[in-house]
Amino acid sequence: MFLAWKEIRYAKMKFLLITGIITLITSLVLSISGLANGLSVDNASAIKNMTADTYVVEKSDTHQLERSNMTAEDIAAVKGGSPLGLRMVEMVHEGKAMNISLFALDPTSSFMPASEESVKLAPYEMLADPSLKKEGVQPGDTFTYQGKTWTIRGFTEKRFSYGHTPAMFTSMETWKDLHGDTPVYQALLFTDKEGADIPLNLDAASKKDILSNVPGYSAEQGSLKMMVVFLLIISAIVLATFFYVMTLQKLHQYGVLKAIGTKAGILLRALFAQISILSILGILAGNILTYGLTHIIPGNVPFDISIGMVLLNSGLILAMAWIGSLLSFRSITKVDPLEAIGGVK
Repeated sequence: MFLAWKEIRYAKMKFLLITGIITLITSLVLSISGLANGLSVDNASAIKNMTADTYVVEKSDTHQLERSNMTAEDIAAVKGGSPLGLRMVEMVHEGKAMNISLFALDPTSSFMPASEESVKLAPYEMLADPSLKKEGVQPGDTFTYQGKTWTIRGFTEKRFSYGHTPAMFTSMETWKDLHGDTPVYQALLFTDKEGADIPLNLDAASKKDILSNVPGYSAEQGSLKMMVVFLLIISAIVLATFFYVMTLQKLHQYGVLKAIGTKAGILLRALFAQISILSILGILAGNILTYGLTHIIPGNVPFDISIGMVLLNSGLILAMAWIGSLLSFRSITKVDPLEAIGGVK
């Protein structure tokens, strides 16, 4: 640590540039991860945050909720569970048309999202995704759809969005009245599928399966996660190059230290401490930079960053820096003191 810190203080500009590069890499990785997480929340948080673990849906090659159509007879054929209705609709609020994912659930079931304030849903009353607050929607506001007036009673505690549209939850009583004598349901919800006798025309799908079949979800997440992986690989290569060049420039000093009896282990620990200090400072600066960016990103950009995601990505970048330092370690262990100080031609 003494050797590492003395050198950092001596060559401030060189190490400041390396720290700056780590800062930019960290900020870029966190920004892309935040965008991926934001798109995930905006596209499928209604599924991710719903407490159901198993969805009984119409049998098909792809288990897409909006394409599943189940009759009342299908629902009655499966013991237990709670029916789910889903429809992508266009509601009018204060003369402005808004795309809405309309969910219908039994208000007494455990699958109905918790609201910010305890409310009971009367016919044609809804709980809304809190993102609608940015649109100026308040409890008591009304929407128009199919000639009916729908009233917002409150907002859900968590984000509930589906297909990049805000979700609204209404009661099953409203859903049946909306469809008349032939109600159509999209799924039957279970906390698990044990004991459920599934007819041949239906399938039991896991939450993960339903989530992966939300339109565009897999493509979005796959592309952005691949970008993060490539960034981490590139960061390892860039940092390995910097640390290796930095080590080559100091082979003479390492040779002198070895010649006077300094053990290779001490030199390796000094380099490891140096790399760790620079990486941790750069990562912390990158976190601060990213946090500052969150305050200037436009509100309509789907960006969501969490402490867990920050810690995970910061840990991966630090690991990439350590992996990148292995090439430098090899140079130190292989250096010949006589060659390094010019004693051998």
